[in-house]
Amino acid sequence: MAIVRISGSKAIEVASPLIRARCALADLDSHQLARVTVVDPEDASPIDKALCAVMRAPGSYTGEDTVEIFCHGSPTLARMVLDRLIEQGARLAEPGEFTRRAFLNGRLDLSQAEAVALLIGARTERAVQLSARAVLGELSGRIQAIRVSLVRVVASLEVALDFPEDRVGADPAEIGREIKTLNDEINSLVAASRRGLTAYSGVTVALVGAPNAGKSSLFNALLGRDRAIVTPEAGTTRDVVEGQIVIAGVPVRLLDTAGLGAPRDAIDAEGMRRARQAIEECDLLIEVVDSSDSDTERASDLQGDKPRLVALAKSDLARHPGARYPEEAIATSVVTPDGVDGLIARLHLEVAEKSGTGRGGDAVGASIRQVELLRTLGACVTRAEEAMSALPVEIALVELRGALEAASSLLGVEVGEAVLDEIFSRFCVGK
Repeated sequence: MAIVRISGSKAIEVASPLIRARCALADLDSHQLARVTVVDPEDASPIDKALCAVMRAPGSYTGEDTVEIFCHGSPTLARMVLDRLIEQGARLAEPGEFTRRAFLNGRLDLSQAEAVALLIGARTERAVQLSARAVLGELSGRIQAIRVSLVRVVASLEVALDFPEDRVGADPAEIGREIKTLNDEINSLVAASRRGLTAYSGVTVALVGAPNAGKSSLFNALLGRDRAIVTPEAGTTRDVVEGQIVIAGVPVRLLDTAGLGAPRDAIDAEGMRRARQAIEECDLLIEVVDSSDSDTERASDLQGDKPRLVALAKSDLARHPGARYPEEAIATSVVTPDGVDGLIARLHLEVAEKSGTGRGGDAVGASIRQVELLRTLGACVTRAEEAMSALPVEIALVELRGALEAASSLLGVEVGEAVLDEIFSRFCVGK
């Protein structure tokens, strides 16, 4: 099926010459499907049997008069309908223009509009669910509540500073408590938004370890197909090999890397450089240790605080008495039916933790821009909380105004008039 949407004050006028129905297009009931014939306006020759709906302002998606024509799915047919509409005075929409009009006409706030883009780009069911909740206003509702509190606090401080002799405005101690409550809520929202972003963008997991430790075999087992070359010869993998799976409803990008150790040649050295680069870029490491080999210390020289799991590869073989590995290492085998189940279960827990799946749904759909603005919002309120107890109130006010600007940017709202309205409505300053 092809859907052609026309939106704007002349949508019905432009579409009418193409539509033959039981009554004129302008007389169709709003938000009701009607069987129609799509015709060529020039000679009234039929183009398609279709369905059509008129959605009148302001109750449409864009807030404008909208006509939607549901044609059969031929690209040529859809192009013909578009061409005839353009001949009647329509133009092709710009990317995202319908949602932009919905925002400009007050049908969506900016946070919800961004959620539409997230929904379109969602790659997993988990991402779809978070996007749908964001479109319905889950994130924007929390931001709106924060913004209302910020406006109230800023207004109170403004009045207290401008009219100190009148003793109006809230008590500084009370304001300090309200800022702390705000800070706690924002910190919670920042953490939830970061988990939501992880659900969209996914988690990158790198398999690392010594040459011939079993990384590529384990990589293929996790993917469920032969993606990396596996041979008995050490150092088969010279480059980073990628694959993707879904765990806990989150896209997981797996990286099989070259073995770390003493390079045999320039190609080996380059492969190890790329492996270390992959380690820097990934969210989680799977350190693969060969339980049948005594030389395991090469695999354990990875420094840094990157989260990691240790996979004890080739656990179907006899363990070498000299092999060294941590007690929490997860036994794996690619030749037994359930040999990687334990590792997958641990990966599920790690990914669920990062994406909020394991927190009773404690994640909100958010874009990169929104997460960064929320961090800015949180940093401003944190500094304001510190300033209320140690610095002049004016410093806190500057930070709170920065927080208000960030919250307003998230919603697409201007700030100035809102603060003025709050001052005059609450404190009768105009006397």
